[in-house]
Amino acid sequence: MKRTRSSGALAFLVVLTATISFAAQTTAPARVRPTDKPFLWRIEGAVPSYLYGTVHVPDARVLELPDVVKRAFDASDVFNAEIPLDDATQASMMTKVMLPPGQDLRKIVGEEVFARMGRTVEISLGAKIPGAAELFTTMLAPMKIWAAMSQLELIEFLPDISAGRQPLDAMLYGMAEKARKEVGALETVDEQVAVFEGFTTQEQIKMLVSTLDDLEKVRPGGLSPARELVDLYLAGDLVRLAAEVNKQYPEDSALNKKIVARVVDDRNAKMSAKIAELCAKKPARSYFFAVGALHYAGDTGLVNQLTKKGFKVTRLGPNDAGSIARKPAA
Repeated sequence: MKRTRSSGALAFLVVLTATISFAAQTTAPARVRPTDKPFLWRIEGAVPSYLYGTVHVPDARVLELPDVVKRAFDASDVFNAEIPLDDATQASMMTKVMLPPGQDLRKIVGEEVFARMGRTVEISLGAKIPGAAELFTTMLAPMKIWAAMSQLELIEFLPDISAGRQPLDAMLYGMAEKARKEVGALETVDEQVAVFEGFTTQEQIKMLVSTLDDLEKVRPGGLSPARELVDLYLAGDLVRLAAEVNKQYPEDSALNKKIVARVVDDRNAKMSAKIAELCAKKPARSYFFAVGALHYAGDTGLVNQLTKKGFKVTRLGPNDAGSIARKPAA
């Protein structure tokens, strides 16, 4: 759940699932009810558009959409995610996460760090997938550091994917296609990959070690970092969610600043400009923008950026569902 995670990171994990899902033991999820504090905002106007804060995981609790979110989605003409989520684009992500031929992650990060990666996988999945550590470290070995780090953060969701659940963003994309909505994206895959490629090898190793430190940390109730942040996401408190993520950053303050600048602030500036351009260019079209929830937080967040550009942005709750009405597209 760190801000260093790519929204396309689950593409590789889905392929891994297809390889080993026969060994994963899954159970039917308990009945869940949707959060009553969704990260949903309306961009006011004669034909309003909507901003929805997502989390890039297939947790059953986040996939249960509140009625107010469903209504906003149904009322929109166009769906935009962070990056294109069509099958061809997601497949192209596979080549972008791999090291050049002949290179090996074990040699780049060192035996000690690589061994810790294996232990992390074993702790997370060992009881569900026999030989998980050996299997996954073999599959992670040809991957770039930042990509392998993303997989480690998400590895515990493998049983969810095996059970047929998609990450929230992918689920919304599928719904948009089924409803025959126009679909688009605020970034290209190459633009998002370039964000992570902009960190040096040593910086990426520091980020990986920090991720492992966080994954190994014992938390109250035995919650993993990802599940803990999902709980905060469902609680709907953006300030607390952002504060918890900030605790997971590496101790290197200079690297922290670079992470925030490259992964959050710079992308927020570009995405808010794209949102503003789309809304201004076709004001009779209703857009539904689905972007990671942390991109809405703080002074550099999308809500504040759009407000500065002259848009009125209002957060919506369950009681606002009745105020959302379908308007015919121009």
